[in-house]
Amino acid sequence: MTPAAGPSAPIAYDRVVALSPLVRRITQNNPGPFTGPGTNTHLVGTTAVFILDPGEACEDGHLALIVAAVGTATVAGVLPSHGHPDHWPLAPRLAGHFGAPLMFHGTHPGFRTDRSIADGDQLEADGVRLDVLHTPGHTADHVCLLLAAERALFPGDHVMGWSTSVIAPPEGNLTEYLRSLERLIALPDLDILYPAHGTAVTEPYARMRELHAHREQRSRQALAALALGDSRIMPLVERVYAGVDPRLHPAAAQSLLAHLLALEADGAIERISGSEIGDRDNVIWRLRSR
Repeated sequence: MTPAAGPSAPIAYDRVVALSPLVRRITQNNPGPFTGPGTNTHLVGTTAVFILDPGEACEDGHLALIVAAVGTATVAGVLPSHGHPDHWPLAPRLAGHFGAPLMFHGTHPGFRTDRSIADGDQLEADGVRLDVLHTPGHTADHVCLLLAAERALFPGDHVMGWSTSVIAPPEGNLTEYLRSLERLIALPDLDILYPAHGTAVTEPYARMRELHAHREQRSRQALAALALGDSRIMPLVERVYAGVDPRLHPAAAQSLLAHLLALEADGAIERISGSEIGDRDNVIWRLRSR
């Protein structure tokens, strides 16, 4: 059965889904709490293609499906959006198979970067151009890619429709995340986002503003929780995430820590016990006296 085509096509496994004249999506069957329905590998281009977010190195047929989808086209580059292990492990194998450069922002301990891409770079192949935007926050090495010809953005894990982005210190930084999000909101004429997990976002500005407002609300909730008294992080999680399944509280603590560190940097709160964020659970936080 051929899956529905077009920008709003649902997720389908073991299929190549045409989203636009220049974009195809292959979703790896690796669903989970951090990957949603799975990692989306996007092929951008026709006679020459860029392979975005190749996915995990599982023996699940994902590699073979990508190779078959490329067919006789030239691979101009293999690009993980960032260094999390659900995005890059197939990249070296694909780059080697096609004799293509593995492109990445900076370096990564798990693979050799053939071309280090930087903010403002333009990647071109046979009439297709991707503009590189360095968007730290989810990770320091995160990039988004703009396909201006179709008013489309590949936001990696920075913006998704099904979930907020995990911001887990020390690699995640809330202040940088919000700054990067504001930069994306300022981009003109975006019609669609193709995230690395989940279906396409067809109202990009509304979703990005929603995510920005959500983060601001969480910071206000953290301040309100600390107004009830000095606290370690897990009691704060119980206050701020009172309606969330307690099984998710350890993950929520990572996100809340990012908010606490941002509030500390702004001078709104301070630590009164414990100085090592690596010993997260024993740090006591309080509102800072003005």
